[in-house]
Amino acid sequence: MNLRVARVVAAAATAAAAVAGCAPSSTLTADPAPAAVTVGAGASPDSRVLAEIYAGVLRGAGSPVRTEPGLAGGEDLTALDAGTVTLVPEYTGELLLRLQPGASAITSDEVYEELNRSLPQGLSVSDPGSAQAPNAGDAGEEGGTRPALDVVPVMRTGVLTEPQIKALSVVAGELTSAELAAMTDSVDRGERTPEQAAADWLAARQ
Repeated sequence: MNLRVARVVAAAATAAAAVAGCAPSSTLTADPAPAAVTVGAGASPDSRVLAEIYAGVLRGAGSPVRTEPGLAGGEDLTALDAGTVTLVPEYTGELLLRLQPGASAITSDEVYEELNRSLPQGLSVSDPGSAQAPNAGDAGEEGGTRPALDVVPVMRTGVLTEPQIKALSVVAGELTSAELAAMTDSVDRGERTPEQAAADWLAARQ
C-alpha cells in the first residue's frame, strides 16, 4: 500500500470511529435475529405433513420455528388473525369456497386470482405449488366442476421476511401431488410421523 492510499484509509477509519462515538448504540447493532415463526396445521395427516415441510424449509433459512397442529376446522384463519400462528397450509379451491361460497373459478390460475381477492385484510398467500390435495382427482381441469386444490401457504401479511418467503418457494416448486399423497398415506397408516415424512422429503433435496 503506498503512502497516499495509507493516509486515505487512516482518515476514513478515524472518521468512522468519530461517527461511531456519537451515534446512538441502536444503529451499531447487528441485524436482529429473525422472529420466531409458528406454523399451524389441522388434524389431518396431509395438513400436518405440509406444516412440517413448511417448518423445515423455514428452519433451513435460519428461522426459529415451531408447529401448532390440531387446529379445528375454520380455526386456522382465526388463529392467523389473532397472531397465534404465522402461516398455515391450505388448498386454494377449498379455502376459496370457505371465503366465497358459490365461487365459480375452476382452473389453478382462476382460483388463485379469486382467492387473492377474497382473503381477509391482513392475510396473504405465497405462490401455490403444483401439488394438489390427495384424492383431488380432476379438480381444476378446464370445463370441470371442482376448483383446483393446489397447496398454498396462507400467512399474516408483512410478518415473514423476503428470505423466508423465498424459502417457501421450494415447496411450491418441488413438491408433487404424488409425493404428498405417498407421505400422507404413510402417516395415515402409522408407518411414519408427519415429522419423519417431512424430514425425509427435505433431506432428499439437500
